[in-house]
Amino acid sequence: MSERRLLILYGSQTGYAKDTAYRIARQAWRRHFSVSVQSMDQVDKWSIFTTTYPVIFVCSTTGQGEEPDNMKKFWRFILRKTIPYDALSGLKYAVFGLGDSSYQKFNFPAKRLSRRLQQLGGTPIVDRGDGDDQHYLGLDGALDPWLENLWAVLLDRYPLPKPIVPESVAPDPSCDIDYIDEHIDTSVGKTELIPGTHLAQLVKSDRMTAPDHFQDVHLFEFELDDSTQIPQWSPGDCAVLRPENLDSDVNDFLQQMHWTEHADKLLQIKPRDESIIPKWIPRCTTLRWLFTNYFDIM
Repeated sequence: MSERRLLILYGSQTGYAKDTAYRIARQAWRRHFSVSVQSMDQVDKWSIFTTTYPVIFVCSTTGQGEEPDNMKKFWRFILRKTIPYDALSGLKYAVFGLGDSSYQKFNFPAKRLSRRLQQLGGTPIVDRGDGDDQHYLGLDGALDPWLENLWAVLLDRYPLPKPIVPESVAPDPSCDIDYIDEHIDTSVGKTELIPGTHLAQLVKSDRMTAPDHFQDVHLFEFELDDSTQIPQWSPGDCAVLRPENLDSDVNDFLQQMHWTEHADKLLQIKPRDESIIPKWIPRCTTLRWLFTNYFDIM
């Protein structure tokens, strides 16, 4: 029997493609595949030429039909003219794109990626999937049937060694959390900035549309913490903002979960896979910080 392994690579700007990649990974785990999930720019690009197991690509669309930031290096790499036309003749792959059909360049990154992989000799396992925000079920409208088809093909090639793990069984945790000595020198609240990230304060928010207009369009004005590092932006660029939950909402949530007494204790996050936890989340923090700055509790 062939090795039951899958590699899932994602290109994600705001997190949706990454979430989709891990959703696919959980379904693969339930079907007893060994799975690795990485962003396209994380993976050893040369390994794509020698991979003997299927690779699933998940990518979103940003700006005016552009590829996400953590896919750009990989994309430039496979566009090299020096790569032989049959370099990926041993690659079995699947591509799923996330986009919005109301835009002219709907799912362009996924379409271009799929076409380029085929140009280099790759063999698609299933037809490309095109997730569409405009579907009445959202992205799931295309993702669910695409996954059903994907698993049917893969399980025909890699038969189940035992029954599928039921949804009631939770996968292994992606990280370990330990409470630590409060006297240890820590970096609580300090985050590692991702390249291209800028710290700023919101100083103005003016509504630009009439009060009775159905669209609530605002003009936001930010003040950079470091005025010497002015971003070089172009028309169509996306600004990813990270808001905070209200203190009152966080307090209510912690109280509801009976976690109030532990909310401000220092804890250390030990990811089993470094790609799981975003770089800007400090490895030493508190429950209160996490539920204020990271988790969606509404």
